[in-house]
Amino acid sequence: MKKNQSGISLVAVAIVMGVLGGAAAFALISMRQDRNLFAEALNKAGAKAAAVAAPAVATVTPPAAPMRKCVINGRTVISNTDCGEKGKVIAIHDSRGIEAPKEPPKPAPEAMPNATDRAIERATR
Repeated sequence: MKKNQSGISLVAVAIVMGVLGGAAAFALISMRQDRNLFAEALNKAGAKAAAVAAPAVATVTPPAAPMRKCVINGRTVISNTDCGEKGKVIAIHDSRGIEAPKEPPKPAPEAMPNATDRAIERATR
């Protein structure tokens, strides 16, 4: 009686290991050239996808509408599309966010020391 093999076939293991070895060799070549070839390939694929999707995105983008505050289903909503023409128009103010603290003002320079003060300074150094 012939017994069937259970598990992964030797051919599948060889193919998977070949792909992993190729990816490792590609990574080593990428490191040798001080470039990230994986990221470059991903950017090229993303650029092609964006070029294909650009006509569809251009037709879907609605014109800019003012932000409005309205009540929808008992909830207060701020939106430029859901409120339509009802609701109160609100003004959006861009802020700078959290700013770094400013430096304290520098102290005013002291008056020029007289000859006695200069002599004391030279003696104490």
